[in-house]
Formats: sequence, C-alpha cells, structure tokens
Amino acid sequence: MARKPAPPRAWQRMLSGRRLDLLDPSPLDIEIEDIAHGLARVARWNGQTRGAHSFSVAQHSLLVEAIAAHLNPDWSQGWRLMALRCCTTRRNTSSAT
Repeated sequence: MARKPAPPRAWQRMLSGRRLDLLDPSPLDIEIEDIAHGLARVARWNGQTRGAHSFSVAQHSLLVEAIAAHLNPDWSQGWRLMALRCCTTRRNTSSAT
C-alpha cells in the first residue's frame, strides 16, 4: 500500500529557541525579542552608509518613531506604532509614484 506524501514543511529556529512554521505561522510562535534582535542585525540601505558603523533597521525605526512623536505629540500609541511599521516594511521603490 502506497504511503501518502508528507505535507511540505518549512520552519525557522528563532533565537528564543521557538520554531516558527513559515508555511503556517502562528502569533504564539513569535517573540518581540526575536524581531528586535533580527532588526538590530540588518543594516539599513544594505549598509551603503558612511561612517565607522552600519545603521541598523532597529536604529532607523526608533529614530523615525522618536521624530514622529516629537512632531506629533498628540498621536495615540496606534499612530506611533504605525510610524514604526512604516520603517520596517520593505517597499517597492522602483515604481513611479
């Protein structure tokens, strides 16, 4: 009798030790520390910046959020989180706007 093929699996071991199923991710498998650590290790603009050190996505995100909060002190926490999300979301910059 022929056996059914196993369903495809793809997972990533996170720094916290959790396994993240890439084909069926669950919010329960995501730790904010894993995200923060990963963003701190990714160079902004592929490292194409001047200076002794690269500028990380984490640094850029926190700087943009701080500027947004300074310019808009009445923003709710939701709007401030939106500023963070805009910093970390990869956008297609090749299309005309």
